[in-house]
Amino acid sequence: MDHGRLADAIARLDRAAAPAAERFDAREPLAGPIAFLPAAFNPPTVAHLRLLERAAEAVSAAPAALLTTRNVDKGVTGAPLHARIEMLLAARRDGYRHAVLAANTARIIDQVAALEAAFPAADPTPVVGFDTLVRLFDPRYYTSMTSELDRFFERRRVIAANRGPHALEAVAEWLRTNAREYEHRVILVELDPEAAAISSTRARELAAAGILPDLVPPAVRAILAERRYYRAPAGPT
Repeated sequence: MDHGRLADAIARLDRAAAPAAERFDAREPLAGPIAFLPAAFNPPTVAHLRLLERAAEAVSAAPAALLTTRNVDKGVTGAPLHARIEMLLAARRDGYRHAVLAANTARIIDQVAALEAAFPAADPTPVVGFDTLVRLFDPRYYTSMTSELDRFFERRRVIAANRGPHALEAVAEWLRTNAREYEHRVILVELDPEAAAISSTRARELAAAGILPDLVPPAVRAILAERRYYRAPAGPT
């Protein structure tokens, strides 16, 4: 799919009033168990893809990268959304086997609803890092957090991983302290320290300085070398 068609598809998705999702790596709909990682992918890093692989293995599911066109906290800066889809597709040439999706919803529970509506035969399980796990249990993002999360966790689980300086034990302790009633529905997976420390923010900073970062797959580095999406320092996305 060329840039124009990708941009049109993303714009159409973002305009939709109801939760909606679309697949870009294949024509057939998703089916069966899916472990999906919702993120801005600005740009996609090897940490994103290692986390997705690790999570999919943990629950015997197919991996899927889900670009979110909306975010509960941030606007869109850096690479345009259609370019992020292009980079996720390119990463598959480096041996990664994730489906490439986009959805127009910001909250995890709404992303699951979007995938269920778009792909009725799929069984989606969200994959989150520690920062996103904390937001999942933040009452600011709900009208009635307890009732909404009760309904969600009645049918769904979440896969969570350590990120940045937080060890997996810290993630488990946070759950015990802040979300004990849902702790049994959260599957913990551990990223190695090197991958856990990788961030899209650092990749953008390096790219803005003219350094093609090893933090992204080779096919993504090639796109960044050609397009220079991060010529100036970009804000967080």
